Parts: sequence; structure tokens; C-alpha cells
Amino acid sequence: MLIGASWNSDHSGLSYGADEPRSKQKRNIEDVLSSIKLGAFHWRMLGLVGAGYCAVCAEMMLFIFLSGPVSEEWNLSSMDYPWLPFCTGITSIIGGYISGICSDRYGRQPPFVIGIVCLAVFGISSAFATNFPMFIILRCAVTLGIGAFEATGFVLLLEFLPKEHRGSIMVVVTLCGALGAVLVAGLAWLILSCWGWRCFVAVCAGPAVILLAVMWPLAHFSESPRFLMVKGKRKEAVQVLNRISVQDYSDLACPDIPPTSKSCLAQSKIAYLFSPELRERTLTFTLIWFLEATGYWGVTAYLPAYMSSQLGTHARLSLFSVFIGELPGIVLAMLLVERVMLGRIRTLRFFSAMTAASLLLFAVFPNDAAQAAMIILCYFSMVPIYSILNTYTPEAFPTHLRSTALAWMNIVIEFPGLLTPFAGAKLLSSSLPWLYPVVWAGVFLLQFSLTFNLKVETAGQSLQDTEAMANSEEKRGDYIDDEQDNISRDFVVPC
Repeated sequence: MLIGASWNSDHSGLSYGADEPRSKQKRNIEDVLSSIKLGAFHWRMLGLVGAGYCAVCAEMMLFIFLSGPVSEEWNLSSMDYPWLPFCTGITSIIGGYISGICSDRYGRQPPFVIGIVCLAVFGISSAFATNFPMFIILRCAVTLGIGAFEATGFVLLLEFLPKEHRGSIMVVVTLCGALGAVLVAGLAWLILSCWGWRCFVAVCAGPAVILLAVMWPLAHFSESPRFLMVKGKRKEAVQVLNRISVQDYSDLACPDIPPTSKSCLAQSKIAYLFSPELRERTLTFTLIWFLEATGYWGVTAYLPAYMSSQLGTHARLSLFSVFIGELPGIVLAMLLVERVMLGRIRTLRFFSAMTAASLLLFAVFPNDAAQAAMIILCYFSMVPIYSILNTYTPEAFPTHLRSTALAWMNIVIEFPGLLTPFAGAKLLSSSLPWLYPVVWAGVFLLQFSLTFNLKVETAGQSLQDTEAMANSEEKRGDYIDDEQDNISRDFVVPC
């Protein structure tokens, strides 16, 4: 079995150490993580992060159903309720920024735990708000937790996974998020009319409360060993690896990067994402994320009203049906995203094109049943784009900037949530019924075109720990030869 590499004595190439004594063989962090078979620890981590994302999506989709009952109880004007999504959007930006920086400086674990605590505690507390300003404050505290999870949850799981299974397992997390959205739509249908919005808000906080209660017994999770290695904490990293494997990896070699934490700390900031080495990549991902959020919220925010006015369907029931349509799309993404199928980039293009096509067909079909089918097809293809981006984005950035990069993307996608309600209202009031879907189809067509500027296919590849390694990947082009990829990484400097 190929488990290590060393330079030949003449330094002319690499000699793989299949015949070397085990005590002399050295492995880098990617070798070890990829040689550990998927086991109970990985499934517990998936359960932890998946349940967390289910809770996050449940809390995120909540405000769609609260406008009517909350406005009625506190006699809010049409200009009062929008302060809720506006303020929570701002605090989500703050939470994501702080958590992303802290995650890359101090570890993935602390902001992740704080995020789950905020979701559970303030999610329940907001059901007991006595006035609208208090409700806004409590919901802002919830979105601080949402920002913290989005900046750290995906990265925490990603850095434990073997490279052969990263894509499909990360997509499962988004499947859990879709289940959270389906849960909220179903609860709105069942609870709001009979029990009121307070009961609805409290029950929707249930996933976070349950996760907080079982988090330590469920996961017994540790800090990311990749993060520990980058920070020069080799001993702690080996201890983590030994806990998740029945094998002894005490001869693990450090990655070939400076093991000092000072260097990494100086670079753990958003400004470094726009350094010459990473600027083009950051801008491309930023625009793709921005367009995804713009299209998603543009379609979603006014979908109940649109379906009620144009198709005559019950708003809550229609949203529940649409959210159900997300699930098979995410399953398809889980199959396509690995290298043996389409990989990250081509799968992203496929779903972007399908989303645009479904919206254009929706605009031209006169039949109500056909339009309803196109809306479901739209969500079938639109939501999996998030799952691909949540997997692909942290893979494309070096370890000491991984959470910061994801935090930046989650900051960017908050702005469409502040702007699209105004655009959606304008489009919905237009006398041209086809204008609403055509505008959002144009957004996804633009996103599709931007995917051709993505140059690094990460499916089946090792995660990068420095900008130099990331740039060497980009220079190789879209699809990288596996053999050369292994050669470039197997030589490491022993600690």
C-alpha cells in the first residue's frame, strides 16, 4: 500500500516508501485523513453538522410565515415588519464575519458551539417577546448564531473527511438543511392557524434545542486536525487522529508550510482574500454566491403571493410542495458532484442552466399545471447550487483562510435579502406576468456564464494549506491529473 514518499538520494524524483519500515515512513495530513475509513466518528460529525444546518434553515425560513400574524398582533404598518429581515440580515453579517475570523485564528470548535447555543436559547426566547422591538432583538441574537454556523459548520466537517467522499457527504448536509425548510413549511401549515405564531416559533427552535441537548454525547467532537497542523500544534493533531482511528499515526509529518501560528494569524482576515494570489478566485466566487442568493430570494420571497394570485393555490401548501421538490435535486447533486461523475464545476453549471431554463419555461407555459411543475423543477435545481457552493468554496481556499472565505461569502449573500423584497414587489405589481420569472432566469444565466471562470476542480483532490499550493492547482487548469497531484504533495518536511 502506498502510504508515504521521500526524495531519492540524487534528488531527481520521488521514491515511495512501500518497503520502508513503518517507523520511518512519513505522511502528511491529507494522506492520513484519506487513509482513515469512514466510520462512527465521521457519521457522528455528519449528524452534528447536518442537524445544525437543519436548525439553521428552519430559523432562516421562519420570517416568511410571520408577516401576517406578527403584524396583526402588534398592529404593525406595512413599513414596520420589514425591519425584522433588515436587522436580522445585518446581525447575520456581523456574526458571520466575527465567527469566520475567530475560526481561522482560534479554531473551528468555539464559534460552532456558540452558534448552536444562540440558535437554541434565543430561538425559544423569541417566542415570549412582549413587543416588536424585543422580538427583533431576540431574532437578531438568533441570526448571530446562524452566521456563526454558516462560517464554521461546513469547514469543521470538511476538514475531517477523506477526499474521495468529501463532495457527496457535504451535499448531505444541505439535504438536512432542505429538510429544515420542509419542516418549517409543514409546521406553518399545521400550527399557525390553530396554535398561533408563538407556538410556531417555539416549535421551530426544536431542532436547535435537541441538538444542544445531545451535542456532546452525540459527537464528542474535537478540533480540526488540519487546523491544528497549520497552527503548528502537531501533538494535538496526532491525538485527534488517534482518537478517530484504530491505527496509530504518531509518525505523522507536518505539512510543508511554516508551522508558526503568527504567520497564519496575520493572514486570517478578509482583506487577504483579495491579495494578488487569490483576488480573481475570490471575486468569481463572490459574484456566483451573490447571484445565487439574489435569484433564490427573488423567487422565494414572493413565491406564495405569486402562486396565490396567478395559480390560485394556498400559499402555505404550495410552499410545502415546492420545498419537497428540493429533496430529489439534492440527492442528484450528491451523485454528480464527485470526480467520477461531473465534479464540482460541471455540476454547478448543470444546475445553474437547469434553473434558468425552468424559469424561462415557466414564463412561456400558459397552463397552470405546467407552471406549477416548472416551479418545482426550479427548486429541484436551484437549491442544490447552495450545496455545491458550500462544498466547493472552502475546498478552493487554503486552510488558514477557509472559514474566513466562507464567512465572506455568507456576508455577501445577505445583501440580496435586503434588496430583493423591493425588486420582487415591483415585479409582482407589473402588468406583465412573464416579467417576474424572466428577470430571475436572467440572474441564473449570468451565474452560469461566470462558472466558466472557475479554474480549479477540487473533486477528489487534496485540500490546500497555503496560497502557493492553491495557485499551483489553478495553473494546472480545470481538471488535474491525479498522479501529478499526488507527487506534488507527498513530499513533506518532517517535524
